[in-house]
Amino acid sequence: MVANTGPGAAPEPGTLRIAAVDDHPALLSGLELELSRLDPSTVFVATAPTVPDLLRRIAGTTPPDVVLLDLRLGDGSTPAQNVGDLLAAGTRVLVYTEGRQHAEALAAMQAGAQGVLLKDRPVATVAEALHAVADGDTVSSAETAAALQVDETLTSHLSPQERRVLELYAGGMPARSVALRLGVTLETAKSYLKRIRAKYAAVDRPAYTRMELYRRAVEDGVLAPMPSAPPTPDGRAR
Repeated sequence: MVANTGPGAAPEPGTLRIAAVDDHPALLSGLELELSRLDPSTVFVATAPTVPDLLRRIAGTTPPDVVLLDLRLGDGSTPAQNVGDLLAAGTRVLVYTEGRQHAEALAAMQAGAQGVLLKDRPVATVAEALHAVADGDTVSSAETAAALQVDETLTSHLSPQERRVLELYAGGMPARSVALRLGVTLETAKSYLKRIRAKYAAVDRPAYTRMELYRRAVEDGVLAPMPSAPPTPDGRAR
């Protein structure tokens, strides 16, 4: 394994200096090991669970060439905010995430990230993407393309009534209570939920459970992120 040079070490010629912001340290350790075996020119200089933590660790040092940034961090920060802070620190950004979160990925790209990769991609693909970003290129990947195709509010495909049903149901209200609130029958409320799920599936953002609907609602600004755990998923309308 290539020795971690540390954020304060002088960069060696030809070295690609990588940092990562992710709250899954085991995953980062595995990626660092595999990258060092495949491409000895890549060296991790710092990792942190949040962007402010990373910025404190690299303060006063040569910025990393590229930062791998997870979209969803535990501190409640937004992708756009995180990308902006990293760019201001003088580093480039590659989004590295485990889910197809197109809305958040688009926000990161609009803020200046140079591409999106899923964490299940081969290490060789990650290495290629890191070098591309370091060279100033936008990463060519299915995830990047999917994010860039989303150029308007993702819930524009939902009607106002469907948005209201999504807000209430994904926010934790049983389908029967949603029906009472909206003055419709339970079957009508359930039919709205079926249409909402079908529309999300049609844009490659499946939402089969209440938890997944909650995530889509947060991604699309229908609901604000909850400070505590989201509603318990039951997978079916009550």
